[in-house]
Amino acid sequence: MVFYTPWVGAMLARTPCLPPGGAETQVLSIARALVRHKASAAIIAYGEPDDLPSSIDGVTIVARPAYRKKRIIGKFLEAFYVWRALWQAPSRAVVLRGASIELGLAGIYARLARRQLVFSTASVGDFDIAKLMSKRRDMLIYRAGVRLANAIVVQTEEQVAMCRASFGRDARLIKSIAMVGQAQSGHPEAFLWVGRLVSYKRPLEYVALARSLPEARFWMVGVPSPGPASADVELIEKVRVAAAELKNLELLAPRPHDEIEELMARAVASVNTADFEGMPNVLLEAWSRGVPALALHHDPDRVIQTHGLGGFAGGSRETLINLAREQWEERDERDAVADRCRNYITIHHSADHVVGLWSEAIFGARQGTEAPAAEAPGEITCAAS
Repeated sequence: MVFYTPWVGAMLARTPCLPPGGAETQVLSIARALVRHKASAAIIAYGEPDDLPSSIDGVTIVARPAYRKKRIIGKFLEAFYVWRALWQAPSRAVVLRGASIELGLAGIYARLARRQLVFSTASVGDFDIAKLMSKRRDMLIYRAGVRLANAIVVQTEEQVAMCRASFGRDARLIKSIAMVGQAQSGHPEAFLWVGRLVSYKRPLEYVALARSLPEARFWMVGVPSPGPASADVELIEKVRVAAAELKNLELLAPRPHDEIEELMARAVASVNTADFEGMPNVLLEAWSRGVPALALHHDPDRVIQTHGLGGFAGGSRETLINLAREQWEERDERDAVADRCRNYITIHHSADHVVGLWSEAIFGARQGTEAPAAEAPGEITCAAS
């Protein structure tokens, strides 16, 4: 299968650039797992062929030019780039991750090329597109892609219900993939917030938390969005000013995924202040090491509360402060919560289970760990450009 998740190119490029988000990390992990389980996989990524590897861990990488925001000509060019990239990675199935107008373009191509199109949601925001898209034209193209998709894959039970309510379609639930990492062994040093510096992620709530707990330490890895809007520029400046004023808040530069993992291994908790999410990758990576979560607004499928994976404030700032204070004071005495976190990842997000469900979704195979022989390793090859 081929995944259309072009921002994954930021993870793979030889030229340093801003790291991508959790959706891209998930797609790369799923593609690698599929290859390990005897399926073939490719990812279409922004970048120049000379700056991207041709493959990584057996996953074929198909380069396409980055999107350039121009007027009418830009839209035609984008359609051409999407279709050419899909033609260069022949596969029986196309998986597009996250809400974008490219879903509509991929839907048209898949219908003409007689391929299967799977729309994989990345957030609950994908079901309320008015929050993400301002132009009616873009919304119409996106909704056309939803209708053209052969299947919709979601991450949580709440997204199953939202898909039915928003799109009138049943979705297939496939949880995010995660591997149990090395258990945290040292002294937890600081709370950790990782995310894009955009309004719905509510980074200033994290700043306020640091201000309310001067006895605790806080790390913040804030990633600017590509070509941020003026509102985001103002938000970024507010975060920078606040970080300079607070001695216990350290604003860290964006960094590669492996360096984020190193910080996570030393964290008191992985903090999420966003208004809405899918299943945050930073929480999965924390739990895989036995590091608890601390969430302000969103607890996907109530897993934090149900499985005892940290603290959930239910939207209350006061509760968030109290939970954080408790986590800070008890940071050296949390073997029980660490065990619950790692067990949750093993039971619900293992590669074998997730890959089996993807095989079933794409190939119509029975649930298992291997894809059918109809698409054997090596089938995906790049066509001549």
